[in-house]
Amino acid sequence: MNNLFRSSLFSGLLCIFALLLAGTVFQSALALEAGAPIPPEEFGDDYYKVYGTPNLTLSLERSNVDQGEATSLFATLTNRGRIVAFEVNEEPGANKKEEILAAEREQELEKQRTVAQDVSILLVAENESAIDIKRAVAFPGSIREGQTSARLEFPIEAYKNTRPGIYRLNALVNYTYQKDVSVVGDEDRPENPDVYYWYETLSQTIPLTLKVERRSGAEYKIMDVSPSTLAVGSKDNVVKIRIKNIGHDKARDLVAKLEPESGIYVSVDESPIPLLLPGEEADLIFKLDVSQDAVAAKRYQLKVLFDFSDSFRDDLFDSENAYIEIEPQSTAEPLAAALVILMVLGAAALIIIKRRGKS
Repeated sequence: MNNLFRSSLFSGLLCIFALLLAGTVFQSALALEAGAPIPPEEFGDDYYKVYGTPNLTLSLERSNVDQGEATSLFATLTNRGRIVAFEVNEEPGANKKEEILAAEREQELEKQRTVAQDVSILLVAENESAIDIKRAVAFPGSIREGQTSARLEFPIEAYKNTRPGIYRLNALVNYTYQKDVSVVGDEDRPENPDVYYWYETLSQTIPLTLKVERRSGAEYKIMDVSPSTLAVGSKDNVVKIRIKNIGHDKARDLVAKLEPESGIYVSVDESPIPLLLPGEEADLIFKLDVSQDAVAAKRYQLKVLFDFSDSFRDDLFDSENAYIEIEPQSTAEPLAAALVILMVLGAAALIIIKRRGKS
């Protein structure tokens, strides 16, 4: 794992931790402002003790991606937490209305213990050189027991040179939950007791797997570009790009389309090949024009886009890059043109002289 990635990951985790810490501090500040003690001083002799926490699970809508594919993973979080034990810590006084109402209120509020609040999720690829997660953080909010979050989108890309196989992702999930609640009745206002909350943060690491697959058994390699150079300002250049199917499956109904770098224009940009068997080579033929503003001695990229079918699937896509060099315009062509003009002018002058001589 390179230093840049570690730094980015650390920064992301630090930001999330800071947000969670800020939320916890804010809750404590509110409690202090209301005259409430810092937990757990007020929670030793409350009416009920409840045990259990949120428990978040994550599901991916799809767990496979093709080599070179830029797509999005959609995930949902489900809270499978539950209350595992509930015990009476102190009975309210039989004739004390404020205690009876306080105990009822506390019992109701204790049910919120399994709510995951302020949930954040950071998606991390263990092999960042194979999988690029372009937006790794999501904030689904609060998730109640038995509830599923809205769909969370994580744009990703599997690099073109990523080997097919199983890759591991980790979802780092952080949230706060209500660890305890204490309700203290007041005989002067039994309907409005004092309520104290105790929040804590929890973290979960949820392992996931992502399968990277080849789009097709047909795979292409650029073997040659002929000619390898074109002149600045030249027109109607017929360029052949030789390709080879280095895969293990045939390519059917192949249409190759050329997308050159700015400065080169294509007048014939598609070249069809009905069938290309494994190990077989074929020429793609295109017609190119070179701008007068093209940079001499520069190596220009020609992107070849393949639209094809194989033995199993239709509407497959792939791409490879070819390159061609631009050379300065030849001085021979302007010189020849000048000579032709001089010859024409000379011939015209001779004709005029002869006519004058006869007259």
